[in-house]
Amino acid sequence: MNNEDEEEELTDYTRLLNKKKLKRNQKHESTHDPERGQDALFECLNMPSILQKSACRGTLTSTGWIQITVNKGTHLHTVGFSHQRETMLYPEEAAFLISRNALMVTDKDNHQVSFEDMCMIMDQDPWLTLDKYWVYAYLKRLGYIVMRSKPIITQGHMMEHTIKRVKGPLVWNYACRNYDQVYSTLSIVLRNPWYKPFDHWLMDWDVYKPRPTWKKKDPGPPDFRILVNNARDPMPTIDTFNALFSSDTEQMIALVGDAEGVVFLKTEGTT
Repeated sequence: MNNEDEEEELTDYTRLLNKKKLKRNQKHESTHDPERGQDALFECLNMPSILQKSACRGTLTSTGWIQITVNKGTHLHTVGFSHQRETMLYPEEAAFLISRNALMVTDKDNHQVSFEDMCMIMDQDPWLTLDKYWVYAYLKRLGYIVMRSKPIITQGHMMEHTIKRVKGPLVWNYACRNYDQVYSTLSIVLRNPWYKPFDHWLMDWDVYKPRPTWKKKDPGPPDFRILVNNARDPMPTIDTFNALFSSDTEQMIALVGDAEGVVFLKTEGTT
């Protein structure tokens, strides 16, 4: 047995329940009672979380978004969006705030929505995946501002001359549900003219460094953009790299593994 195994075996979780502070050089009476320590650990895990006094409140809508009904504190300064004059949250934003005890969500029957319920809601979202949420939550815990990625259109990409109209649809992927997805698909052009745009290799998160001048209504270009990929899935091809990472904004790949957590890869030019 190595030292790490001994430290893990001697961990006394009953101290988490002990309100009185132990004196110096005083050993807890249950140090050598692993069953009691295990029971204390499960008791701590089963304790209900305490909602923050500045927590916001919201209701779950049929779209899977959360409509904010009570806005407190500064939690919504960097998350949420406006829809029909109401402040809404995406599922990943609500799930993260719930995990931080900064938001309480109820459904139409006034039942409280837990973090586990939000995981099921995120699973039903056609765009969101668990890997994307892990990357989102990881970056949020580090203090970054994270938003769903939007296509960046610059003046340099605009064509002054006219192009002859061609019959047929511009986007072959009929899974696009809004204009942002259509524009993102059209922004990826491979060298092969007989291509069909793909939505699998699209940037997922726009990430901003926290700064006082940042505004949610006008965030500006992100500091870097993140493409999420599972460590078990194949990496993008060279052509995909060239199409995705041709922007001036710094872009990275976030690899999500089972045991390794999240690993960020910074890519350089491939041409």
